[in-house]
Amino acid sequence: MSESQITLAGFGPEPRPLPKGHKAFERLVRKIEEVRGALDIWAALLKPYQAKYTRDLVPLHAAARALRIRFLARLDRAMHEKGLNRTERRDAAMAIVGMTAALLAEGDDEELRALYQRYAEEDYEESVSRARTAFEEAYGADPDGDPLEDIFGAAGSDPGGVGAEHGRPGKAQRKAQTEQTRIRHSIRTLYRKLASALHPDREADPDQRDRKTALMQKANQAYANDELLPLLELRRELDPVQGAWVDEDEEDVKLYTRALKRELGALEEEVLRVEADFRTRFGIDPLAPLTPQNALRLLAVEIKEARALAADLEVELAYLEDTSQLKRWLRAMRDGPP
Repeated sequence: MSESQITLAGFGPEPRPLPKGHKAFERLVRKIEEVRGALDIWAALLKPYQAKYTRDLVPLHAAARALRIRFLARLDRAMHEKGLNRTERRDAAMAIVGMTAALLAEGDDEELRALYQRYAEEDYEESVSRARTAFEEAYGADPDGDPLEDIFGAAGSDPGGVGAEHGRPGKAQRKAQTEQTRIRHSIRTLYRKLASALHPDREADPDQRDRKTALMQKANQAYANDELLPLLELRRELDPVQGAWVDEDEEDVKLYTRALKRELGALEEEVLRVEADFRTRFGIDPLAPLTPQNALRLLAVEIKEARALAADLEVELAYLEDTSQLKRWLRAMRDGPP
C-alpha cells in the first residue's frame, strides 16, 4: 500500500467486478462530474467576460443612449416648428412616448420623465403601474417575478399523495421519507468510518496529520450538506484499491443511485441558475443560445452590432435635421415595412 493510502476498516477486502447496478452508478457519477465541470467553466468565464463587457460594450451602450436622447430632442423640437401636419405631429408624439418609455425602462432620468408626461399625458410610474395591474389581472402573477412559476407553481398535484388532504402523509410521501431516512443513515455510517480513519489526533506523522485534517474538513462539509458523493469520493481517494463502493451490495447501490440522482438534479438546477444570473447580469436575451463556450463570441458580435448602431444613429440624426427628411421618416414609421 502506498503512503498516500489510508486503510479503512470494514470497507471490504478485495475488489470485484461491478454488477449492472454498480455500472449504472458509475455512469451517474460521471454525469455529476460533467455538471460540476460545467459550473467550474461558468465560474472561470465570469472574469474575462466582465472585463470585455465593461471595457468595450458599456461605453457603446452609453453612446447609443446619448444618441437616442438626441433623437428624442430632435422630434420634440420638430413639434414646435412649422412644417408638420396634424397626422405627422401625432406620429411624432407616439414615437416620443415609445422611445422615452424604452429609455426610462433602462434607467431613470428626470428630463425623460418630464418629456414622457408631456406627450403621454400621464406620469411614467402611473403608466407602469397600470400595465402591471393589467398583467396581474390577466395572468394572476407579478410581472417582476417569474410569471411561469407564479402561474403554474400552485397548480401542482397533492405533494403528499393520497391521504395528505386529511393531515396524514400519503403512501408516496411515506415511501420517500423512508428512503430519505435510509440515505441519511448510509451517509452517517460512511461519514463515521471516514471520521475514524481521518481523525488527525490519531496521526503521528505531521504531513499525514495535515492531509487528514484537510480531508476531514471535506468530510464534515459533505456530511453537513447531506451529500453522499463527496464522501464516496473521499473513500476512493483514501483506499483506491478497494474503490468507492465495490463492497456495497446491489440494494445499497440502488439506494445510493437514487441519492445521487437527487444530487445531480440539484447540480443541474444550479447550472440553470448560474446561467440565468449571467444573462440577467449582462442583459443577454433569454432566447439567445448561450453557453460558456460561445459567450465571448456572442459578446464580440454584440459589440460589433452596438458599434454599427451608434454609427447608424449618427447618420440618421444628421439626416433628420432636414424637415422634409423627417416627414419621410415619420411616414415610413406609420406605414411600417413594405
